[in-house]
Amino acid sequence: MLRNYRLWWHPPRLHAPGELPGRVTWLELFYDLVFVVVIARLAHHLTEHPDARRFGEFLLLFVPVWWVWLSVAYYNERFETYDLSFRAMTLLQMLAVAGMAANAEDGLGKTATGFALSYAAARGLILLMWWRAGRHNPGARPVTDVYVRNFSVSVVLWVVAAFLTGPLALALKGAGLLIDLLTPMLTLRDQPRAFPAAARKLPERFGLFVIIVLGESLVGVVNGLADAESVTAVTLLRFGLGFALGFGLWWVYFDFVGRREPDSHNRWRFFAWAYLHLPLVVGITLVGAMVQHAVTLEGAAGPGVRWLLAGGFALYYLACAGLEYTLHPEDPPLVRAGQIVPLRLLTALAALTLAALLSTVSGLVAALIVLHGVHMVVGLRAWFGSENAGRPDTH
Repeated sequence: MLRNYRLWWHPPRLHAPGELPGRVTWLELFYDLVFVVVIARLAHHLTEHPDARRFGEFLLLFVPVWWVWLSVAYYNERFETYDLSFRAMTLLQMLAVAGMAANAEDGLGKTATGFALSYAAARGLILLMWWRAGRHNPGARPVTDVYVRNFSVSVVLWVVAAFLTGPLALALKGAGLLIDLLTPMLTLRDQPRAFPAAARKLPERFGLFVIIVLGESLVGVVNGLADAESVTAVTLLRFGLGFALGFGLWWVYFDFVGRREPDSHNRWRFFAWAYLHLPLVVGITLVGAMVQHAVTLEGAAGPGVRWLLAGGFALYYLACAGLEYTLHPEDPPLVRAGQIVPLRLLTALAALTLAALLSTVSGLVAALIVLHGVHMVVGLRAWFGSENAGRPDTH
């Protein structure tokens, strides 16, 4: 068996152009489960403390979580193998993200050291994966060398910051995260040569991550019903409204955005497509975190709950508006970007206006559902008026 070690320990292999699209593996689905935990803990902390300060902390912790997921998804898109080494790396990644989850709720306070070291461990593993990829695929080195060099600096900054406190620690973490987020932009010119193959299953991976985040809205309304002092007809109505709000988030994204492929031939659009999913999932998480209050709160809600709920809703629609310009064009288009984008911008503005006018969170949820309904009607009319209506092979 030892003589055949190459059968179970493969070097990373760059996927070639024209290679058949792979399916999302059971290992990738299992890997995503650890992100269910960490996002749930971050959302729970924000639910308990819905104010501007906790929202800032939430963002500083959510972005590293999202970046770890995106980095692994993008690496798998280019160099995924089906051997023991890949499984071992995935296991180690899950352990690191589990460490982030365990320290997430107070990740900038008493558990800041644990969160920072867990993030640095996750990033260090990804750095090692990119180094191996460049070593075994010389044509990819113009990109992988930049990744290894810059990500190494980021890891060092997070390790140092783990043992510091106060503004200096935040500054080092912010600088490291900025390096992580900006580094791919430095390689866009070289990526067509280094990675000539189009995206194979990355759109499906993003869709699955959106589903994970949407799950928080379901958790929120269920927790709200479970925490209610008494279950009355009004409580059940608010529960139904909260559920419908999350359902509308799913409907609009997957009808207008998720069913379409990104424009992977234009690297800048592909880059924007990936990064615009960050405000999208942040918005969905905010809605999921705040919708619990729609079930449990009696009477007027605090400004924090209303503004975070409406702000998350608005951020979601702003991201959907931007994503329209990053998708592969349809011929003919189901709904033209010139029509739907202004509607989405107006929807975001209307949501923020409603937060200022309405005092009850359940009333705000009902009004946001009406805004969802406008987009649903637009999509339904376009779909059933097209040649795709009734076809089982299109979505």
